[in-house]
Amino acid sequence: MTINVDNKMLLEIVDDQHTQPIFELANKNREHLGKWLPWINYMHSVDFIKNFVDSSKKKAEDKTDFAYVIVYENEVVGRIGVYNIDHQNKIGSIGYWMASEFEGKGLTTRACKELIKFCFTYLGLNRIEIKCGTENTRSKQIPERLGFTLEGIIREGEHVNDRFIDLYSFSMLKKDWITDQTD
Repeated sequence: MTINVDNKMLLEIVDDQHTQPIFELANKNREHLGKWLPWINYMHSVDFIKNFVDSSKKKAEDKTDFAYVIVYENEVVGRIGVYNIDHQNKIGSIGYWMASEFEGKGLTTRACKELIKFCFTYLGLNRIEIKCGTENTRSKQIPERLGFTLEGIIREGEHVNDRFIDLYSFSMLKKDWITDQTD
């Protein structure tokens, strides 16, 4: 399942051919990503990403998670997905990361915008959540730009690099997105 963002960018559902590119990109950006993503320190070989890809494919079949690679000008530059989908309550969580050399170009924001559309239209969700480290300024700007509501701070909500970090908790409701689309 591919989501076209624009003529230079698309989101491709994670599959076997993405294993090596994801590993190489994450490995190259290990220091950059390691500040915010707890899994990066456990990634010692391509097998780690292979297990992620296999798990992602199964979860997509079960419609509980949809993991994508962000492809910009035919190059994998990051990852995005909707996770922990609760079909009963129509809630999902968006997570993302971008290689450092592609930050600041608006790519993650554009990818999020299309993924939000996918969540509300295709998946029929009513609520989307985004959590990010309170010190991760770039990540915080994305839900702010997209009109999410800051609901609060989850104190010591994630364990990264042997320390607990606080997380901002943002949400968007379908009715807010519909309103936003007509502005």
